[in-house]
Amino acid sequence: MYKTFYGLKEKPFKLLPDAEYIYMSTGHENAYTHLEYAVLENKGFAVITGEIGSGKTTLINYLLDRIEDDIQLGLINNTHVSPTQLVKMICQDFEIDVRGLDKAEIVDRLQNFLIRRYAEKKRVILVIDEAQNLPAKSMEELRMLSNLESDKDHLIHIILVGQPDLMEKIRRLPQFAQRVTVYSHLDVLSKDEVAHYIHYRLKIGGTERSDIFSPAAIETISEYSRGIPRLINIVCDAALVYGFADGIDVIDQNTVTGAVESMGAGVMFQNASEPHVVDSLEDSAKDGAENLLLLENRFKLIETRLQLFEKKVESLAHGSADSGREKDSRDEMIIEMLQLLKNRDLASHGAAKDDLTISKGTSGEDVAAALKQPVAPPSISDSGSSAHSEVTPLASDLEIDQEEVAQIQAPGENTSNGSLFSQLLDKIESDVEKR
Repeated sequence: MYKTFYGLKEKPFKLLPDAEYIYMSTGHENAYTHLEYAVLENKGFAVITGEIGSGKTTLINYLLDRIEDDIQLGLINNTHVSPTQLVKMICQDFEIDVRGLDKAEIVDRLQNFLIRRYAEKKRVILVIDEAQNLPAKSMEELRMLSNLESDKDHLIHIILVGQPDLMEKIRRLPQFAQRVTVYSHLDVLSKDEVAHYIHYRLKIGGTERSDIFSPAAIETISEYSRGIPRLINIVCDAALVYGFADGIDVIDQNTVTGAVESMGAGVMFQNASEPHVVDSLEDSAKDGAENLLLLENRFKLIETRLQLFEKKVESLAHGSADSGREKDSRDEMIIEMLQLLKNRDLASHGAAKDDLTISKGTSGEDVAAALKQPVAPPSISDSGSSAHSEVTPLASDLEIDQEEVAQIQAPGENTSNGSLFSQLLDKIESDVEKR
């Protein structure tokens, strides 16, 4: 949109990590020198850190463009993965088929691949970007992979690239920290470097003009961006759009400020140049890393407690089922005994068996009422007379307390009166013995 207006062939402040646009500041030169040394000398672990948007990925792409033919390189960007997933991703990036294999087989196949490459006098380099997101167990897996080596050389060289808290994580893993042989931190740009950075990208973009941004505008950009290349790109691109829309040939301080405010990024850049804000951001990053570690430990503890709770619930469920089966069996036995006794006494008094039926569905109240009913006396044909008095109720005949009988619950209704069944059974057995 603004390319023709400002004499550009392409947009110079794209956010993509284009190695062609890399500006080799003092910090970038230093970091690249460390990377190059680590690759040439085949060192163990190399670690490069830098703030978000400082140009780490662009620097890696710049390195990849200059890798020699005798080096096979793998690049991992997705780092929120488990140890097994990480090893699989490494194999996939090196085009090693590991479908259907377990972890031990995957590691074995990776080792065979590295041995073959070493025999062919080819080196293997693995670059892991955004390495600060690697879980501790995955980092330990990387350390174990670094043990794959010949008598004289490492079979694989690993470069970790990430934000500053990556080194904090490494320091908490002493065994891993001892394997780091090359380390460099990518600093932000100074005010002078910000001006050189802007002019350099404008030149790569195709313009010969060096006055598109005024000195005051560049100073304002430096304050807003804090020297972070990605933020410089955001502000410069917005200022060019804003300037083109208003027909401004030279971007000044007011244009930059207006562009930042108009694109709604004021909160992102507000007071960014104040030292206490920068310090606060750095402290927040450190606190965030520590809090993340605490959260990981708490999640592990919660997971352990949940597993114990599941086992306890499962145990209680089995116990409840067993208790229920025992209760049903006991109820059936008591009902059967009551039915036998009832039939015996009815028969002894000459009553029909169908006069009273006790089943598992019979409630305690029904049993009590039935036991209270008198039984009609049998006819006495020889004497021509019959007894007119009522026969003693069965419950009384068995010497069972009527109130206790009335409290008996139907089986399956309420298990709290299980003891009453036991008491009733004891009384029945006692009465049978007396008889």
